Formats: sequence, structure tokens, C-alpha cells
Amino acid sequence: MRNDAYVCGIALSVDGYMNISFSNAVYCDSQGNEFYFENIFVQSRNIRYVHIPENISILTNIKNEVSKDIKRVPKKPTEKSRKATKALQQHMQVVASL
Repeated sequence: MRNDAYVCGIALSVDGYMNISFSNAVYCDSQGNEFYFENIFVQSRNIRYVHIPENISILTNIKNEVSKDIKRVPKKPTEKSRKATKALQQHMQVVASL
């Protein structure tokens, strides 16, 4: 963390701003005091860097998480605006005159 403290634990969630929620975490301040938390939330502005264990394939984990979050929304038929419809008609007229 930015203040030379660190948190070790299981990362439960990370949002788009890189805020991280941990479970079963140990917070160690810059003086070496350790505090145990069942759950702890760290704001992104306090994070300097994140260590990822070597035995974890980060790309595989990212792909798995992204595939979980993809929500397939049925596509609606697109309605063209009046301006787009008019532009298409003018284009078709120009093409027809050629």
C-alpha cells in the first residue's frame, strides 16, 4: 500500500477502479503490527501494487471471470432515426442515378 502497510488475504472482488475486498485478511502496518480481519476493503487510491502468486495463471483467471460476467442481452432491431433514413434515401437516389 502507499503507506508501506500491506494486506494479505483472499481477494473476494475487484471492481473497475481497482478497489479490492479481502476475506480472512491480515493487515500489517508500517510499524509491523498485525491486525486480523474477517473482511476488509481497500480503496484503489491506497494501493501501490498487487502481488499475484506464481502458481496462479492470471490470464486463465481473468478469462474465467469475464466469461461469468457476460450477460447475453438479446439484440433489439435497430430503428433508424429520421435523419439516417433521409440520408439513406438520398444515397440510394445518387446510386440509382449513376
